[in-house]
Amino acid sequence: MPPSDADQRQYPAYEPLHNEYDDPDILSSITDAEIRQDLEGHEDVGLHAVSPSPNTPDENGESNSDTASHSPTLGEPSNYKDEKLDGPEIVSARRYASSWFCWELTGIIVSAGLLAAIIIILKVYDHQPQPKWWHISLNSVISFLSTLSRASLMFSVGELIGQLKWVWFAQQEQPLSHLRSFDSASRGALGSLTLIWALRVQHFAGVGALAMVLALGFDPFSQLLIHTYDKLVVDPSGTALIGNATVYDTIGQLEYDKETSVAYVDPVLKANVYNSLFNTDPTRPWAIPQYSCSSTNCTWDAIASLEMRSLCSNITSALITNCSSFSNESVYAGQSNCSVTLPKGGLSASYTPGDFSFTTFSMNSILGYDAVVYTNATLIAIQYIAPRANLELLDDKRWSNSTQWEATECSLEPIVRSFRPKIFHNHYSDKTQAIWIQHNMTTTYNVHQSAGFNFTPESWGPDLGVHQNPQSFILSGDARKSIFYFLTSIFSGQATRSATEIFFDPLDSSWYAASDTLQALAVANISGCSELLSERLSCAMDNVAAAMSKTFRDAAYVADPASAAMTTGSAKVSEVYIVVYWAYLALPVLVWTLGAILVLGTLWKTRRARVPAWKNDTLPLLFLYRNQDEGMELPQGSETEQASRHELVRLYNDESRVFLGRCTDSKSQRP
Repeated sequence: MPPSDADQRQYPAYEPLHNEYDDPDILSSITDAEIRQDLEGHEDVGLHAVSPSPNTPDENGESNSDTASHSPTLGEPSNYKDEKLDGPEIVSARRYASSWFCWELTGIIVSAGLLAAIIIILKVYDHQPQPKWWHISLNSVISFLSTLSRASLMFSVGELIGQLKWVWFAQQEQPLSHLRSFDSASRGALGSLTLIWALRVQHFAGVGALAMVLALGFDPFSQLLIHTYDKLVVDPSGTALIGNATVYDTIGQLEYDKETSVAYVDPVLKANVYNSLFNTDPTRPWAIPQYSCSSTNCTWDAIASLEMRSLCSNITSALITNCSSFSNESVYAGQSNCSVTLPKGGLSASYTPGDFSFTTFSMNSILGYDAVVYTNATLIAIQYIAPRANLELLDDKRWSNSTQWEATECSLEPIVRSFRPKIFHNHYSDKTQAIWIQHNMTTTYNVHQSAGFNFTPESWGPDLGVHQNPQSFILSGDARKSIFYFLTSIFSGQATRSATEIFFDPLDSSWYAASDTLQALAVANISGCSELLSERLSCAMDNVAAAMSKTFRDAAYVADPASAAMTTGSAKVSEVYIVVYWAYLALPVLVWTLGAILVLGTLWKTRRARVPAWKNDTLPLLFLYRNQDEGMELPQGSETEQASRHELVRLYNDESRVFLGRCTDSKSQRP
């Protein structure tokens, strides 16, 4: 029979490894030898006959081992010629059916779906309260989904790395040790690092190996996506009430004299003012208005309320110093007698240079026309003269000529203040929004009110706490008068130090604790005040203004807690919220992207190289053995690794026939 075209085909020089077979998809799935022989002989399958075992004689009584040792196909002569079947042979579609990698594609799709589920869930709960699910948490759900996503992805990546080893050997002869590198890479990150090093990132399998390595951070990064923080949220069942005042007309007991009737100040206001001067509690309870908060955290919208404020200025420049000598009849004869005076109000203080006797401080309540700065004082102005010296000056020390005198003028005036109060961890604070000071006099028709101050912040609206326009805030005439006499009494007088003691001389001590107020300013520890004598009045006035503001706002609550019109706010409770750090999603998405690229690339390379979809199947490797006739000495220990590096093999594909052969071409041998 004349030779066919297939008979004239020349193949590269190689030595067979007895692994040739025609249809690996069929043979690799058959484990029973007898069934396989039947299938090999079936003419519908189209397989070539395979010779008997190398150790079994054929029909001519010749051993088959010799033939096999020189033939690339078992049972063929050494000068191998491909003998085509009758008619053109088309590669069976069934052979490459699994090359579509249905399971691997499914793994990639499932992984993507689980990643999408993670993203959707996190998007729903980002900056939202932590869900209260039954026996499971959001972190557990994300961990479960990420684990499944990674497992699906790694299944596909591992299988495809195994498939790429056949593509690798189909391209050209490669070291036999690469089989182990690919196999290890399909199993985990350590093997993948070995493969990357072995291939020097010169093969598409490096994409899968990189995905294997980066997959180690898949689950940790998924867990890092979720963080929590505490957030205060409104408690619908909670209560938040706080006092405010639109009218203050509370007075104490009436006191009559021949010319006029004057009322004592409101006992609550008096107690709060005394506390602001005598109570050393740094939490300033005398400045915190009445409130009700069912939790330890409450907030309110802007509130407008009648309050009191303090204004102080340094008027030292108005002081006049005058020194003269004591008369000869005086025990201080021959010594200087000096005084400092505010000429407009007549307030003065005296001292003897180098002596133990001097005025510790002197103060007086004045009307606006006697003031230096606050000539339009609404309620009261107070002038104060004191040395700029520490309280230690009162401890048996002589007066030093280097000591400077200072003068201060303060004013207490009613105002309307807009503010936003809040309770945080049961600590009260507020933030001022605006202040209204314009007022006019008004006449009321209550027997206990004469004339009062009327404040109408016409330009204010709900954003500043005024919910009706116009809205008036009133300090009644009787209340204003009682407050004026109260402040005049306790802030008028002087403290004087002699060689042995300190004297407190109030201007009027018949009604209130004026002597105690002088003592507090001279030696007491007033909350928030320094020990410089010249600065203590300014600090004391701030405390007094805060105490009076509290009194105004608490008046309705103190009078009748049940009917008091208090401002309603929002009680808040702490709740755990979720925040998603989306940057940590980059690694899982990157790993999935590498896996998707690996699937598509492997599919394309497999079909291009026309190699079976063996993937990690170990059955094809069972054909890698040597005959007894061509056996070689078994290398030991590290020699095995060395030998596998020098052993070059290649996967050959001849239409319907695939075989793994050892290259014998000297030019292809590697050192």
